[in-house]
Amino acid sequence: MHILVLQLKRIGDAILTTPLIAALREGVPGCTITLALDTGAAVLEPAIGADHTLIFQHGRAGWCFWRGLAAGGFDACLDLTGNDRSAFAAALSRSPRRITWERFSKKPLRRMVYNEFISSSVKNRHTADHHTDLLRAFDIRVENIPLALHLPAAAREEATSALTEIGIAFPFAIVHAGTARPEKYWEAARWAEIIRFLRTELRLPVLLTGSSDKIERAHLDAIQHHLSDPCPNLAGRLSLLGTAAVIERARLLCAVDSAPVHLADAVGTPLVALFGPTNPFHWRPRRTSSRIVTAAGSKEITPDFPKAPMSELRSDSVVQAIRELL
Repeated sequence: MHILVLQLKRIGDAILTTPLIAALREGVPGCTITLALDTGAAVLEPAIGADHTLIFQHGRAGWCFWRGLAAGGFDACLDLTGNDRSAFAAALSRSPRRITWERFSKKPLRRMVYNEFISSSVKNRHTADHHTDLLRAFDIRVENIPLALHLPAAAREEATSALTEIGIAFPFAIVHAGTARPEKYWEAARWAEIIRFLRTELRLPVLLTGSSDKIERAHLDAIQHHLSDPCPNLAGRLSLLGTAAVIERARLLCAVDSAPVHLADAVGTPLVALFGPTNPFHWRPRRTSSRIVTAAGSKEITPDFPKAPMSELRSDSVVQAIRELL
């Protein structure tokens, strides 16, 4: 059976699709999986576990994507995206089974595209479980399948080279303070407190990771300003999978809610994840080697968990979480 999986969202969403791919492998032996990704998540292609990938791109380059869909010969299509673009892709695939969630059946045009609808609450399910719920179309019912990335040798070689260059040896900790959403940023002075704790009490060297974004790099510079001894900084110097390979070697990752949290969860690195304006119920790491700290305080994490500004997240709560974990 040749199955098309449409995941045309961001990097984090693509990583959270890996449990569905693993469950398909187990539940439909011998199946061939083609995963459609947005160009922003294409960097995950070597590690995500699909047999084939189709990469959506804007402009003329996008014709390869649409031609690949039209010529795919798919037996089934699972649409995890749920927007107009993915609906058009599902229709173009001409799969005899075009499957999405029940909530989209209320839209008349969507009923013309899809012929199977699966009930699952986006509010009451972790995002990864919401994805795997779609497999009920194949009588596959699973829960809490771990994230998994299969890092290629090139990514591990990149990590080795970067760590050698900055003179970091195991064990070490990583602080990833950046994110694409400014409201998720935590105060630089508080990050500096965490770094001093890791260095002095746990005797762990600390390195910084991040992107080449100007705002993010300025935030890392502000953190360094609060330290008498700056941290080695790999921001903007690694590919995404190279970053994952560095995280894989770390004793601990401490990060705001962002893609590296999912990377650490996927490679099994202990992590402390900081949440404020987003609900950890839907995006939290679920391995036992993780801790969640929220700006709303220590409450039961539910679908209605309250949001709070990052300024309300206390550094002593992060220190306590690190102590519990390590």
